[in-house]
Amino acid sequence: MTPLTMSMVVPLIIAAGLLAAGWVWRIRFRNLRRAVQTDCAGLAGLHDGVPCQVSGTALAVQPAPFSGRPCAWYKTKATASTKTGKRVFVDERSTTPFPLRDGTGHVVIDPATAAVDGAVRTMDERRPANGDLPGVDGEVAEYRYEEWILPADRPLFVLGTATGGSVGKDKETGQYAISTRTRREYRRRAVMFMGIGYGGGAAVFLACAAVVALDHLYLG
Repeated sequence: MTPLTMSMVVPLIIAAGLLAAGWVWRIRFRNLRRAVQTDCAGLAGLHDGVPCQVSGTALAVQPAPFSGRPCAWYKTKATASTKTGKRVFVDERSTTPFPLRDGTGHVVIDPATAAVDGAVRTMDERRPANGDLPGVDGEVAEYRYEEWILPADRPLFVLGTATGGSVGKDKETGQYAISTRTRREYRRRAVMFMGIGYGGGAAVFLACAAVVALDHLYLG
């Protein structure tokens, strides 16, 4: 392998990553375009497997583990910095279903398999000791506790497929998202990342191809 070929490895990996991200967001954008817009009451009338989207307000079902804030969903992570590196000793996300309500009624949303977008960070603390929270054995230089939630009474946008009168994962594409963004904001985000992924990946790939071509033409 020549030095030039070796120098192309990292840029090509970056290009592949960008193109993969563009492909993922293209699927999300396609799902958004084909999904039926409905309300909570209308979900009951959709056949299972029909792509759908619904907006409503999340209701609290539990307190967040670290902050204690009422929430519909949470994700927590805790790490300890030790002499041998960082150790993750808490990495947990809620799987408890929660109600989503609008003016027509409410449905129960299962977040276990959903991609949660735009969760609110409620904790990012570094501590010298673990206090009353879990910890690890041995010498620890620093603990870090992080928490994200879907707060109570927060508007949510849910995109997936009709499943038993609610919304679940798309069996064809695997897409199922719960977002604190509005439908319009989610669409803009999908278009933006699709453009960045495909455009950036193609640009890096073409730049690598141009460098190799010039090297072959003038130095080969």
